[in-house]
Amino acid sequence: MYRQLWRKHLHVIRLLLKRTEAGPQKHQIYKHEFESTGARNKSGYIFTLELVNGKAVHKSNKTAVAWDLQQVLIENPQVADWLKDHSVKLSVSRSCELTMQKIIIEKPETVDEIEKVS
Repeated sequence: MYRQLWRKHLHVIRLLLKRTEAGPQKHQIYKHEFESTGARNKSGYIFTLELVNGKAVHKSNKTAVAWDLQQVLIENPQVADWLKDHSVKLSVSRSCELTMQKIIIEKPETVDEIEKVS
């Protein structure tokens, strides 16, 4: 339902994703763009999508809006390739602002820390 919307903004999203190394990036999407898809969404268009090495985490709470964004991102070869080596959090706020930020995943440094995790 929302793929056309995400494809329309894909070139900007692609550029901003690469800039997440420097800090959070924001892109304004207008509410009427979501509404023009024809889909009625009682809960609004708010979501958070975390992609770790190109794969979504917390799949159980994904909305149609988030699912379609993920599909558009992984269908694009350039974005999919970039996502394989990066972890990002994408979210849309109540004001329909898309925020993208790098997720820092802490890796255990010592054998003892690795054993604690397992």
